[in-house]
Amino acid sequence: MTETPQDPTATEPGFVVQAGVHTLRVTTRAIADEITALWNSQIGEDALERDYARVVERDEQWTGPRSVWDHVPDCRTVYYQLAAVEQDGSLSGEWAGQRLRWEFESGSYTALPCRIRIEKQPRGCTEVEAQGTDPVEVAAGFASALGQAREQLS
Repeated sequence: MTETPQDPTATEPGFVVQAGVHTLRVTTRAIADEITALWNSQIGEDALERDYARVVERDEQWTGPRSVWDHVPDCRTVYYQLAAVEQDGSLSGEWAGQRLRWEFESGSYTALPCRIRIEKQPRGCTEVEAQGTDPVEVAAGFASALGQAREQLS
C-alpha cells in the first residue's frame, strides 16, 4: 500500500472520505471526489445510504487514521475461493466469487495473481483460501492449498 504518512505539524485540514465503513484522509479535493465517484459507481441499486461514499471537509485537527492518501487508491477485481476442510477431509462449506477491492481494504485487496492461506481454526476445521487477480491462478492455488490442508490431516 502506498500511503504518505501524516505530518503531525500540518495545519492543512485535508479532506476526509467516508466510503462505507472505511474512513480515508486525502490530500486534495480532486482525489476525494474521484474516490467518491468511483466507489459510488460500484454500489448496487439496493445499497443502503450508509454504504455510499461522501466527502467531509475538516477544519479542525485531524484525529482519524494516521495516514494520508496522496493519490487515488488502486481498485481491481479480486477473485476468491474459500473452503472449510473438516478433520475427515470433507468440505463443510465452499465459496467462490469475485469482488471489486480497494487498496485500503486490508486483507481482501491484492495485486498478486494468487495468494493462498491455510489456517487451522479452533473448532477443528482448516480454512483454505485462494485470492488474486487471475481467476485461473486462483483456481490452481486453491486446488493446491486444499491438497496441502488434506495432507496435514493425515
